Amino acid sequence: MVRSQNSPRRTLPKMTKGYIYVASLRKDYYIAAKKSAESLKDFYPEANVTLFTHADWVELDDYKLFDQIRTHDGLGNDMPMNNRAKLWALSTSPYDVTMYLDCDTMIEHEDIRYAFDHLKDNDVIFTLNRPYNAKITKLNDDESMKYHCGIFVYRKNKATTKLMDDWYKYYLIQSAPMHDVSPYPESVKPWDTFTMWYLLNKTAHKDTVTVGEFESPDARWNFVVGQKPEELDGTEVIIRHYLLNRHIDKWKH
Repeated sequence: MVRSQNSPRRTLPKMTKGYIYVASLRKDYYIAAKKSAESLKDFYPEANVTLFTHADWVELDDYKLFDQIRTHDGLGNDMPMNNRAKLWALSTSPYDVTMYLDCDTMIEHEDIRYAFDHLKDNDVIFTLNRPYNAKITKLNDDESMKYHCGIFVYRKNKATTKLMDDWYKYYLIQSAPMHDVSPYPESVKPWDTFTMWYLLNKTAHKDTVTVGEFESPDARWNFVVGQKPEELDGTEVIIRHYLLNRHIDKWKH
């Protein structure tokens, strides 16, 4: 069939892009998420930002800061009170392309708006662990956990939705007291970084999810307290990642 010159053209829906925070377990994380979102809006006022948190923590003014506030999964399940509630929330992001940000971050540069450009043809991209600045990265002589899981960008599709759902499911199994993670060290049990490493290296996800990295120097996208300034290679920090317990007290009032 030949389209008439006067026929309206079909237009594809515009891809949505946005940032999400997940605050659970301690109200400190909710306070920190708001501080981080404020810094994000300072440098990128047009940013779409969603907060996942608990209903009884939400304040009326939060709706001026966040475009959406999610307290359940839409199926009647409230967000769990869990230190890894972020894993529960990831597959339900309202955006086609999402940047996840840990609550204990601060945005320091306008280049935050270009985070999504680094995804390119990948399904998900991560920043890199620095072995000198991480609790554990080396699993044995041949295997190590390369990716930092506190900041990442992902495309919402069938493959990543399954990955994110499995991330939460496998983490709950992994962290159970009686679960045996051997041949890997027992010290990996609390870390969702290990769960992601396992999924991407030891399950079918290694063949279905395309994984990449932020362009170098990736440290500017996740400059964690304790990292060496030379990691920045003369560039400016975009996202500073601090330790919550060292900074939250001065914000409580």
